[in-house]
Amino acid sequence: MKNVNMLVSVGSVDGVCTSAALLRYLGSEIGLTFCQAFTVDRVDPSTWERNRKVALVDLAVNNREKSMTADFVRRVRESGHEIVAICDEHNAEDWLEAMGSFDGLTIKPVSQDTGEIKSSGALLLSILGNEMDEQSRELCKSADAGDRMDFTTHFGGIVNQAVKSRIADDTRRVYLARHFAANTQPDDKIVGWIAEYEVILANHDAVVAAGVNLGNGIWRGSAVGQVVDMTTLMSRLYHDYRIVLLEGEMFDKSVGAKVRQIAFGCKPGLQLDAIAVLKAAGVECSGFAAKANVKPEDEEAALADIRTALTALTA
Repeated sequence: MKNVNMLVSVGSVDGVCTSAALLRYLGSEIGLTFCQAFTVDRVDPSTWERNRKVALVDLAVNNREKSMTADFVRRVRESGHEIVAICDEHNAEDWLEAMGSFDGLTIKPVSQDTGEIKSSGALLLSILGNEMDEQSRELCKSADAGDRMDFTTHFGGIVNQAVKSRIADDTRRVYLARHFAANTQPDDKIVGWIAEYEVILANHDAVVAAGVNLGNGIWRGSAVGQVVDMTTLMSRLYHDYRIVLLEGEMFDKSVGAKVRQIAFGCKPGLQLDAIAVLKAAGVECSGFAAKANVKPEDEEAALADIRTALTALTA
């Protein structure tokens, strides 16, 4: 493992904190880049320094297009590099399909659905915990907590707040991973990023205060014109409601402008497939089972269908 000199990591709290632990273990000056499972096609291994020994951190196989990940593996190899570790807990079988073999890997991926390890941080800790110092172990524990949406840990809380005010900026993730590989406390730059997130949390208070209880455990509000952290805001509302309707804006490439949409979010654990319900009723929607997006003109019909399904579910 000590010969790893390039990390390709996912930008979640799990990915950032686990990367910081690895940087501390390996040496903070090794290469580091962040991506998502669905953006590995944008990673160009031909631009890396020669003969990199690569570790993948929290990077799952793109389950919507597995060929994208297989192609990434091929491009890494064709560029003269070697993948020597896959520190990922999502699905080992998918990785075996993408890699062809796990021969030579110092860390092999695992499947969280069939095992006790649920994060890349927990996987790294299980393998290298005895060789790492206390700070590295704490980073791994923060990574594991973060993967379960627990951001109350020291490192996890800082990383979560520091990235959320500019979620698409991977340079922040690189800075955070390298910083916490060597330090325990945030510097002035990171404190500034956290302050930006405090403004977002204040926006959440305004959105929640202006929302309406629609009955049957359904809440409706609007985030139009507000900068919000959608994941945190929805999680907050799920404490009191089973279905959260949130009006927001998204950029639509087809029209070249922002358009309004209504998100129907389902509380975690609620056995309701919003997409299936709406499609069965003939309502045009996008998203996934736990969060369906509809056009504003379809909101009334979608709400009626979701309310009926929710009533039947709890009858």
